[in-house]
Order: sequence, then structure tokens, then C-alpha cells
Amino acid sequence: MKRIFLIVLTCFLILSAATISEAEERKPTRVHHSSDFGWKAGQDVTKAFQQLLEGGKLKAGDELRLQHTYRIAGSHSLPDNFTLSAVKCAGFDVTDAVDPKNNRALLELGDGVTVRNLTIKYLNTPPLGPTGGKHDVNFTRRLGIQARNKKRIRIENCRLTGSINHHLRLTDCNDIEIVGTHVAGGYWSIMLTGCDKLVFRRCLIEQCQGDGIKTGGGASGAVRNVLVENCVFQDNARDGIDTTGGFNNSIVRNCVFRRLGVSGLDVKSHYESRTGRIEDLAPENIGILVEKCLFHDMPNALVITTLDCGRRTGLGNELLNAANMKKYAPHDIDINNCVFGHVEKPLRTAHKGGYGVNYPSDEGEHMRMILMKDAYDIRYKDVRIFGDRVMPVHISSIGGSRHLSKEAAEGIIPSITGNVLDQPAKPVKPGVKEVPFACGPQPMK
Repeated sequence: MKRIFLIVLTCFLILSAATISEAEERKPTRVHHSSDFGWKAGQDVTKAFQQLLEGGKLKAGDELRLQHTYRIAGSHSLPDNFTLSAVKCAGFDVTDAVDPKNNRALLELGDGVTVRNLTIKYLNTPPLGPTGGKHDVNFTRRLGIQARNKKRIRIENCRLTGSINHHLRLTDCNDIEIVGTHVAGGYWSIMLTGCDKLVFRRCLIEQCQGDGIKTGGGASGAVRNVLVENCVFQDNARDGIDTTGGFNNSIVRNCVFRRLGVSGLDVKSHYESRTGRIEDLAPENIGILVEKCLFHDMPNALVITTLDCGRRTGLGNELLNAANMKKYAPHDIDINNCVFGHVEKPLRTAHKGGYGVNYPSDEGEHMRMILMKDAYDIRYKDVRIFGDRVMPVHISSIGGSRHLSKEAAEGIIPSITGNVLDQPAKPVKPGVKEVPFACGPQPMK
């Protein structure tokens, strides 16, 4: 309980700081309208936008309000405290999404940037997922919005659509808010590396060829202090959230995960060191709270795993062992008041186009609430289940495999405790799209 209180307190402080930041930093000094520069609906504004930014006509603290949809390509750096906004349905059609000239982002954000009410469509990209994870077949290498070593960024009420690599990539950033935004398509649609203090609220993330949100380790350590609240993750080829780069001291609350190819939450502590020293890496996936969430139609609602990438280079190069495994394995994870089940028919395994566990016969479980490989101190409380053949917990160590040594696996005692309520949950409707809360872009005031 003390750990949960500290997590909630941390996220409250994040939200308080974000509110203060928004009040103090979000007021533009000058508001420009796209018509002020003679832009016409459907015009290619690549060169014009670049000249306005590089020539200083659009400065730090200004706002540019788009009044129509314009064609655009290339990469454009937004100055500090800049606001890029749009009237209803206005924004950019990106013309080089299939064959970009380089790996630079369409929009590179400075400190304190706000992107509001913007619709970005990446033209001629492959169909939205889930269709597969092949590069240049199911998605292109285009990068949408990026920020590196920045803070106080807000992306609000936006629509980002297209099968590209990442719609949003944040590296070593902090104090970030993503609110009321709809992301459709992408491989790792939102990529977070080494970030701290992030809020995702009322977002819809769907039809990804891989994962909705993916974390990675960065120069600033594990991703940490994240609040994901009132969000929907649906119809992805793999996971809703994959925490390969950590998700420390984070909360997932009142979210919906549905029709996913692998899992809702893939809590994956993945250790790979350039120096060959585990001491240079921060422990990942410690202190996570998942509460009041709905998971349905996926093989596993939560997967909790420890991976030692040192073993890839041969025996004797392991990073994890019996002495340090307890420090680095995922632990102190609470799953409270959540609902798990399945409604899609017929019951088929994922390999056969369904959402069930891939097992050799049809005699086993169709869905697992928790697949725990090598972790400990996992707790679940007041779980409710609907549907047949749902297994609450399946424990299967990977010790002795190419991903983790047997010695390291035996360095912890896998421990998980909890209760399932006798009263089953009310099943949802097959193919459901609705949610009981406002989600995605909302009507402009």
C-alpha cells in the first residue's frame, strides 16, 4: 500500500506541475493564421513553411493556426514555446511518407511546444493494421513527430493516421502531455526512450502493425513516472503497451485493451549493455499499478518477463546472475479491480487468426490473465472474469534459454498472490468500438 500511495502521489505532482506549466507557458505572444501568408487549401507548403521558420517570421512563443489542409514533405523544426494549431479537420497531408529522403521527423519539437487540433495524414502508406510487421511492406520508415532532450511538450486533440514507423518519438524528454489524441497505424506507433513524467489521457491508439506504446532505455535511464488514463488500445498486431525500456513507478488506470495479437501490457525488462556491465543499466519495470482496466480478446492480458541480452554474444557474457537478479527482475506490480475475458467467436488461436493462446491442442486455456515468466512480488486484487477457458495465472520460467540463464532465474522465487471474485463480469459485445468515457479528439469549444 505504501508503494501504491507513493506512485499516486508522484503522478499527482506530475499533473500539478503540468497544470502550472500550461498556465504559465502556453499563451502565445503572436497568433498567425495560415491565410496571413497566402496559403490556399491543398497547396504544397513545404518550402513556404521552412522559409517562415528559418527566416524568423515564425518565432519562439508564436502560434501558427492552420485554416485548411495543406500538402507537406521534409522536416521542420518548431522553436521553443511555439504552438501549431488548426481549425476543425485542418492540418497536413504528408506526401513523402512512402519514400522519405532521410530519417528526420516531419516535425521536430523544441521545449514547451504545443501541437493542438492538428490532423496529419501520411499519404499512400500501406493499409492500417494489423496486417504484419514487415518493414516497407506493412509500414514505411517515415517518422512523424519527434522531440529529443526536451520538456513541457503538449500534444492535444490531434489525429495522426498512416502506417509509418513512429507517429511520435520522444527521447530523454520530461513533463510531456498527450491528451485526446487519436493515433491510427504505425509500427511502434509511440516510441518513448529514457523519458520521465509523461501523461497520456483520453487517447485512442489503434490498428498498429506492432505496439501502441513502446518504451526503450535511453541516456536518462528507464522510462518512468508515466500516467496512462482513460485510453483505448485496440486492434494492434502485438501489444497495447510494451515496456522493453522500463515503466517504473507508473500507473495505467481506467483503460481498455482489446483485440490485440499478443498482450495488453508486455512488461518486459530487457537488459542490453554496450559496456558489458549490468551496473551501467537502471532496473526496469518496478512499482507499476494497473487498476480499473478492461482486457479482452488477446492471448495474454499481461506478460511479465526478464531478458538478458548478454547471452546473445555467448555463454559467459551474461549480465544477470543469482546475485543481482532480484534487483533487476520486474517486481512490485499491482493489478487491482480489473476485468478480463473474451467474446470474439469462434475461439481460435492467434496462429489461426484468432485471439487465443497458441497451444498444441484445443484442450488448454484460451486466454491468460497473467503470463509470468521470471518476476516476483506481483499482486492482483478483486479480479473479475468473463468467458470460458480463462486462466488467471500461468507461470513459465525461461531460465536456461537463450534469453536468461538458469542461475539467474533461480536467483528469485517467482511470487504472485491475489483473488478472483466469484461473480463474473458482464461480457462485452463482439467487435465493440464504444467506451464509457470521452476518448480521442473532442469537439472544439
